[in-house]
Amino acid sequence: MRISVVIPAFNEADSIRPLTDRLLSALAPLGTHEVILVNDGSTDGTEKELESVRAEHPGIVKAIHLRTNCGKSVALQAGFNESSGEIIVMMDADLQDQPEEIPKLVQALGERGLDAVSGWKVRRQDPFIKTLLSSGFNLMARQMSGIEIHDFNCGLKAFYRECMQSFFLYGQLHRFILMFIAAHGFKVGEVEVWHSPRRYGRSKYGVKRIYHGFMDLLTVFFITRFLGSPLYFFGFYGVSAIAVAVPMGAFFVCMHFLSFFNGNPAWRLAEHPLWILSPVLFSIGVAMIFFGLIGELVTYHIMFPKNYGAYIRKDKEGNG
Repeated sequence: MRISVVIPAFNEADSIRPLTDRLLSALAPLGTHEVILVNDGSTDGTEKELESVRAEHPGIVKAIHLRTNCGKSVALQAGFNESSGEIIVMMDADLQDQPEEIPKLVQALGERGLDAVSGWKVRRQDPFIKTLLSSGFNLMARQMSGIEIHDFNCGLKAFYRECMQSFFLYGQLHRFILMFIAAHGFKVGEVEVWHSPRRYGRSKYGVKRIYHGFMDLLTVFFITRFLGSPLYFFGFYGVSAIAVAVPMGAFFVCMHFLSFFNGNPAWRLAEHPLWILSPVLFSIGVAMIFFGLIGELVTYHIMFPKNYGAYIRKDKEGNG
């Protein structure tokens, strides 16, 4: 099968040539292949290096240049759109993930009957804080997705082309590719890979990625669980709010009228401002249900006609 390797690069000029040389050597025994390098608006010499290696390997190495820094997800999606292989491999340009591990991932796809496989950096060569935060993120991702993957954020992944129907990357959703793929019934797994210390360039990791990662995790959780039925999500909280609001309001109203008969003004509404929570919760509940209904309308008219194909199981030749 033809293999396409997609590599986003942002200010990684020093690693481009050694990466390409090692990558082409690793891919040679696997048959027909192509390497797609995506320059994500780099401001150093990355563009020049990409053009140089493309000229040295015409027809094998492709270079895509984005006008500005769009982020890893957009860069990967641009590379996926230009790829033509039956198997897609993605990896980072910093050479912390080893090109020599790609045959191991491709082999796992066939031998273990997987549709997508991710690397698992068992012995990470990153600073302690980054490793600790990543471990916490992976634990949370496992709990929310139910997928037993140890390293969701590993940059080295391989999957069959048909899996691409199950996701479209934007923002920082590249960390959750396996969740999208698994949510559509594809089989995912992982293999241990070697991880090296960074030798070239600077890490793009920052504190804001913690916040972005958590928000993206919530996004993916909602998309993968409730994209086809948003009313289940909004309706649950809407009905729950109404279920609390109605008896609460009924209780305070009844006590208010009873206070006129027993002569006890202590139970009148003016004496219990807590009653205002009842109409507030009721209004929130109704609004949540309407949000869900609007989501159902959008889903029916936009998502389903285009996305049903992602659920159709086909063999590797494309037959249904």
